[in-house]
Amino acid sequence: MTGIESWGGVKVGALYGMLHRMESEGLVEPVRTEQDGGRPQRTVYAITDAGRAELAVHLDRALTGPFVRSTTVEAALKWPGGLDHEALASRLAVRREALAGQLAELVASRELHRREDHLSAASLAGFRRTELHLEAELAWHRELAEMLPDIAEGDRRDRPESRSRADRAVTKLRPRRDGAS
Repeated sequence: MTGIESWGGVKVGALYGMLHRMESEGLVEPVRTEQDGGRPQRTVYAITDAGRAELAVHLDRALTGPFVRSTTVEAALKWPGGLDHEALASRLAVRREALAGQLAELVASRELHRREDHLSAASLAGFRRTELHLEAELAWHRELAEMLPDIAEGDRRDRPESRSRADRAVTKLRPRRDGAS
């Protein structure tokens, strides 16, 4: 119901393992076991004082840390395993389409929840942050298309030729010093 797989990157089944690990670490404790109709029994947990302290550390990191990068794609581009320009472009097109699909689903879900008046201000802010991240990733993909020939060709830093397409693409992004774009 919460959609944790889409926003948290956690499979619902993995939550049980995490709960058991947190219980063994003294971060949560079972409060009661309940059963709803013919559904399996479930255990309700409460956070402990040690859990609150740990949560405070994680909240502080999440709210103050500038964590917006994922190095997975960057690493794959740095070491493309012999893929040529067409193969790289083809694989990245699959990723771009998946990102566009996620963005469309996110916007549709946000609008549905908004129409049904199920969104708190914090939830709306979370939706919007994810939406902006997906839009930025899609913008990066558009710029990446210009860089792919150089990426497939390999590192050009040691070549004396004119600036690469990658250099030119990145230069277009830099804001002018006078504040104009």
